[in-house]
Amino acid sequence: MVYPLADDYFDERSKHADLRAQLADAETTAAALPAEELQVAELTTQLAALEQRTMDEESVAAFRSRLIELIRASGCQIRRFDVGAATARPWTKGDHAIDDAKKPTQSAPTPFQLERRSVTLAVDGPITAIHSLLESIENEKQLAHPRRLQLSAGNRGGTTVMMELELWFFALTRLKG
Repeated sequence: MVYPLADDYFDERSKHADLRAQLADAETTAAALPAEELQVAELTTQLAALEQRTMDEESVAAFRSRLIELIRASGCQIRRFDVGAATARPWTKGDHAIDDAKKPTQSAPTPFQLERRSVTLAVDGPITAIHSLLESIENEKQLAHPRRLQLSAGNRGGTTVMMELELWFFALTRLKG
C-alpha cells in the first residue's frame, strides 16, 4: 500500500510548490511596495497642486477676494465684477475643456464632471496698471482660459484704458451617485 502515500506525497509537494510560488510573489510585491508608495505620494502631491489651481464652489469667495486685492494693488479701478454660476457637463476620456468641437465622438465616460465658471471683469486705469493686473492674474496660475479681452480708451486724452476681460475657470469634480 505504498501508492496512497505516494499520492499524498505528490499532493503535499504540489501544495508546497504553490505556497513557494505565492511566497515569491508576495516577496516581490513587498519589495515593490516602497516604490509604489513613493509614486502614490508624488501623484498625491501633484493632485493637490492641481486642485489648488481649480475654482470650485468652495474657493469662489476666496478667489473673488484675492482678485479684488490684485485689482487694487495694480492701481486699477473696478467698474464691473461678475462671477457667474458654474455650468457642468460630463467629462469623458480625451475630452477638451475649451473647444467642444475637439471632443471625441466615441469616448469612454469617466466618473468626473467638468465645471466651468465665467468671471467678467471691467476695470480702467493707466495701461501700465492694466498690464500689471494681467500679469498678476497670470501669476495666480489658475486653470483658466481668457474667453474675451476688450481694450478701449478710457478718456479723450488717452491716459487711461478701459479693459473688459472674461475668463473661464475650470474644476473637475467627481460625479455624485
